[in-house]
Amino acid sequence: MKKLIRIAIASLLMATIVTGCGWHLRGTGQVADNISSVHISAQDRNSEFYRSLERAITSNDITVAENATEAQYSIVTLNNKSSRRTSSVSGGARASEYQLTESVDILILAADGTQLLPRTTLRATRYLDFDENEVQSKVQEAELLRKEMHRDLAQQVIRRLNAINNRSDSSPGTTAP
Repeated sequence: MKKLIRIAIASLLMATIVTGCGWHLRGTGQVADNISSVHISAQDRNSEFYRSLERAITSNDITVAENATEAQYSIVTLNNKSSRRTSSVSGGARASEYQLTESVDILILAADGTQLLPRTTLRATRYLDFDENEVQSKVQEAELLRKEMHRDLAQQVIRRLNAINNRSDSSPGTTAP
């Protein structure tokens, strides 16, 4: 019984220390409260990445504006690419693992058109074990991995948006006389 109490006290103490120091998980996808609207400029508004980015933004109670002039920030997406390459080969000279990569180039602009983030390439990579006896299930697994990578890319965009927003909030010379 004493051992159980010690474990409970140690766990409670550790939880208090971790939350008290301001530590939090990276990539929780939370956007700063002072971002009200974002415009997303994309070549293909029906792409899985665009839908993932739009969902991530709207889930943070941010309006997705139709026009860049109506938005606080504008996210420009370019070059959304998917690739697959053989990562390893079996003894029978057949592919046994593939490397799946999703990448997108982004720019983030202010409402006045000022470039806040230069063209940056974001990437997400996953590995897929391949078994030629289970082709259909591996195709479905690859689709799930691609959706996961799109969500990961959307979170990367949100982290960059937060960094830009925090940087603009702390810039000197913004106080009134």
